[in-house]
Amino acid sequence: MFNATIMKTYISVSALLLILFHQVSAQKAPVVFGKVPAADLQMTSYDLDSTAPALVLCDYGWFDNSSFKFTRLLRIKILRKEGFKYADRKYLTMSDPTIRAITINLEGDEIIKQKLEASEVYSKKISSDYYETSFAMPNVKAGSVIDIEFIYPGLPYLWEFQWMIPVRHSELILKDSQYFEYSKNYFGYIPLDVNESNRWVAVNVPAFKPEPFIDSPDNYLARFEIDIKRITFPGYFRSLTTSWDEISANLLVNSSFPAETTNSLCLTQLVNDLRDSGLTGDELLCAAFEKVKKIKYNGENRLYVSPEGLCSKFKLGSGNSAEVNLSLNQVLNRLGFKAYPVVLSTRDNGMISPFEPSLYKLNYVIVALSTEKGFRLLDATEELMPCTLLPERCINGEGRLVKMTNSMWVPLVSEAKDEKTITYDMILNKDLSLSGKITIDAKDYAAYDIRKSLSHFNSKEEYARHLEKEKPGMTISAISMEGVEDLYAPLKMELTVRIDDAAFQINDEVYLTPLLFEALKENPFPGTERKYPVSYPRKKQHSIKVRITPGEGQLINTIPKSKNGRTKNSSIVFSYNTNKTEDAVEIDYRFSINSLMVFQEQYNEMREVYNQIVVIHSEPIIIISK
Repeated sequence: MFNATIMKTYISVSALLLILFHQVSAQKAPVVFGKVPAADLQMTSYDLDSTAPALVLCDYGWFDNSSFKFTRLLRIKILRKEGFKYADRKYLTMSDPTIRAITINLEGDEIIKQKLEASEVYSKKISSDYYETSFAMPNVKAGSVIDIEFIYPGLPYLWEFQWMIPVRHSELILKDSQYFEYSKNYFGYIPLDVNESNRWVAVNVPAFKPEPFIDSPDNYLARFEIDIKRITFPGYFRSLTTSWDEISANLLVNSSFPAETTNSLCLTQLVNDLRDSGLTGDELLCAAFEKVKKIKYNGENRLYVSPEGLCSKFKLGSGNSAEVNLSLNQVLNRLGFKAYPVVLSTRDNGMISPFEPSLYKLNYVIVALSTEKGFRLLDATEELMPCTLLPERCINGEGRLVKMTNSMWVPLVSEAKDEKTITYDMILNKDLSLSGKITIDAKDYAAYDIRKSLSHFNSKEEYARHLEKEKPGMTISAISMEGVEDLYAPLKMELTVRIDDAAFQINDEVYLTPLLFEALKENPFPGTERKYPVSYPRKKQHSIKVRITPGEGQLINTIPKSKNGRTKNSSIVFSYNTNKTEDAVEIDYRFSINSLMVFQEQYNEMREVYNQIVVIHSEPIIIISK
């Protein structure tokens, strides 16, 4: 029989399991905290990777099934200044950990140890089952060894056998228990050296080497992702992550996830004001979207609202992603829309698997609006982003729409593109400089990028100076803009410019590459082989139009040939058309990314298309004297 008193209260997983276990048993570790071999203290580089800025000497974790406590011993060698960041990290655990840590330095023949003080450890409760602990190790320098020991009730949510730096030894031991069941899913491309039922070891694991345009290293690092599936003991049963439907149901009864049936009182006035506005349909939707931005996104990606509650953050005017978007979900439902939360893993956190339910992997929530055409996805965290766009961090495979019944998968995509047209209308002067106008017409993501960039400057003139630094040789004498304040309008910017050093002369011939600052000079995919898929965060449609008029006494002699190219499935498409009139040369270049994912077997074909683009962009116009 179920214990009704316990079942009525949402209790953390770690607290439940501590009810069962109370004895601690020792487990022999491959390293002893604070005792570092002389060779590791004296090490100045790693033999297997001389470029490594740091090295994980040992990462050892074991779960004691008699106490339900997990212990982790982590030892890192700092080899160069670039490795200091590995001494300053955040860790996510099931409960508040006990931590002891020291930095060990060899100064001459003397070993100097400095411990991490308890006052320097910051632990934040994110939800009933999540704690985030952060600290910066003291007295870190090149040559330091840092030892960190974590002890906490529960299991690790993640165990990484591979890091962005080499790992000499990584070992995990998880003993079974009759009182709970967990799942562990292995990801990555590195085979384990020991793969037993309860013990896994990897030795001499190379550093992960990212490739251009991968979605997240977390999709490819060798690791276990771990979730507790169910807890059972006499008088109590709780199922947690046996299916995605179950995860949805558990979320909807979690007070840290105020979604489907919750009406927060603090939102009542905002809802009433919107009702009284007389707006309907899309106008009401976008107005509600903008009103919810009263809660400024604080940069924290979260699945749950903070323990202080949603209303406290609404009154404060600042909150995490869950506090912003769950407020939006409530507001839209109270206005008569059919809105549902969609839980997901952000792009930098790696994709979730439809086949392996995982509550731990979820770190974000957005809103799905039900329409006649399907679901429209909304995220109100970005102040300068309209309701027609999704932040790039959300475009990551599929998310799970959370409902008590008929929960389902939703593709995390945006119909909008990075769309812009750049027009150069230039005259070639006698001193080989160019003068004229540059016009930029931007929509959707391209417009957002410009607005975001502009927000960092106090005036458009200050922004112009920034553009001059980005594009050496360009001097801007005037700048004008339209549509900057209206997030839902196209944006237009016009620059009056002079460009120096774009043309050069050999004898009587002047050479000028016509795409100027827009030319692709290097292939973004230099490698001849590809290990991981190419992942773009957004579709793209760019157009570059150039008109160059020679000055008096000059004559266009040669122009590049027109050329078109594409991959077989049209994931990448370009056209390059050239035309010579009586008094000018005209270039019309168009480039499109039509697919967000290009797989390894298509890589060489895509790389060749980029090679063609680099070649045609480098071909010059040749101008001679009449």
